[in-house]
Amino acid sequence: MDSHRQRLPGSAEPRRDTSWADSDTAADNSQASSSGSSPTYHRRSLLGEILDWMLAPLFLLWPMSIAITYVVAQDIANTPYDKSLGNALAVIANEIQHHSIKPDSRFTPLIHLSDSAKTALRIQENSGIFWKAQLPNGEVIGGDAMLPSPPKPDGWQPGEVLYQDESISGHKLRIAYTWIHSPFDASQQLLLVTAEGTESRADLANKIIKGVIIPQFLVLPLAVLLVWFGLSRGVAPINALQQRLRSRQPDDLSAIDDSSTPLEIAPLVMAMNELLARLSGNIEAQRRFVADAAHQLKTPLAGLRAHAELALKTATNPDTAANLRKIVDSTVRATRLMNQLLLMASAEHSEQVEYHPLDICLLARNTCEQWVPAALEAGIDLGYEGPESGVLIRGQGILLTEALNNLIDNALRYVPESGHVTIGVKTTQQHVELTVRDSGPGIAAQDRDRIFDRFYRVLGSKGHGSGLGLAIVKEIVTRHKGAISVSDAQPGAVPPGTQFTIVFERFWPDST
Repeated sequence: MDSHRQRLPGSAEPRRDTSWADSDTAADNSQASSSGSSPTYHRRSLLGEILDWMLAPLFLLWPMSIAITYVVAQDIANTPYDKSLGNALAVIANEIQHHSIKPDSRFTPLIHLSDSAKTALRIQENSGIFWKAQLPNGEVIGGDAMLPSPPKPDGWQPGEVLYQDESISGHKLRIAYTWIHSPFDASQQLLLVTAEGTESRADLANKIIKGVIIPQFLVLPLAVLLVWFGLSRGVAPINALQQRLRSRQPDDLSAIDDSSTPLEIAPLVMAMNELLARLSGNIEAQRRFVADAAHQLKTPLAGLRAHAELALKTATNPDTAANLRKIVDSTVRATRLMNQLLLMASAEHSEQVEYHPLDICLLARNTCEQWVPAALEAGIDLGYEGPESGVLIRGQGILLTEALNNLIDNALRYVPESGHVTIGVKTTQQHVELTVRDSGPGIAAQDRDRIFDRFYRVLGSKGHGSGLGLAIVKEIVTRHKGAISVSDAQPGAVPPGTQFTIVFERFWPDST
């Protein structure tokens, strides 16, 4: 790339001195800082809120489910074992077959278990079903005398089998008992008791509980994951709406398309569209007011300046001449402000402007040459670095010239005498960089984020700018789909200087 710095005719030799602050980039900021701190708000996630309300009851109900499962498992485990104990009572009743004759000629039942009965009762040493048969007088005629003898409850019905839990010598037992009529004496009722340890029941209950609870440990996390996935898919339209809003241009106030919006958030989109419509109307009214006011004020300001300059030529009193000169200077600044406001309105309505291929190198050189007299008067070296020509972008020449004028004007106002200002153009295959570099002390880092705001002015600024210059530059660059940034011209040096860099997309003649 042919890159060189051209020193324009009449430019002064460079010398560095005090700081500069952009005159047309800032409004008075002397009262901008505030001693109070804004409150911090915690943003709540809609997805997290729904998950909380869905999963919190689930985790609360889970222990209740375990407790209910335990109770049901105990009942399920008791049912077959209790039925087995009841069947054992029937087996024992069938074994009452033998008797002996007492001296008083009364029959006494005797029980002798057959082998088949022992097998049915699963009788083994210290295991199986224990049993006892007892006469009404308390005499045990068979079985284990240590088993309890429950009293007959009121309302007992013949054939009814009762169950209860007992503990003998520290061992927990489940017993079944009933009363039967003696086959030898209908008036005599025998108490039959069967008992069994609760270990087998507990083992069965634990197996049932494990069979139900363990799968829950696997299913519950899966259920949480599926719920989260379902809710994420459910709020996807909200995220899509967010992306659509983020991708909008800052000046796009058109209505949001609600054709694909879920019914639940359609009222929100409608409210946003109404707000955008009101905002668009207010902004358009403000633009028209500013443009109309600027147009209306230009004519009387021009007349006032003409009359003041005419009176200044004929003034003989020094005090009168000084006052007239102040009037002329004030009208010049007011006229510049009006021109800046009109230019801002034009930049904001650039959709009505036609963009054509233009040579950014020729535009930068020509603009730079127009500022040579002002630079010479201020004792500042003004130059150009970059190719002679042949670098094209798509743009509007008047707007880009005014943007470059604002940057050069800022530099000449605040770069000290004998300083230097350099306009540069650099190119790549896809982009073009237009730079304005000066030898001033630079702009403080805390001010760089705000210098492109309208009417913002850096504290300590000595210029008389309107605070619109860089705001106009930013607006023009944005309309040209470019980007502007500010940095130190010579990082680490004292003074560091300031460099504005504008990046455009390069245009090739054969591109569409």
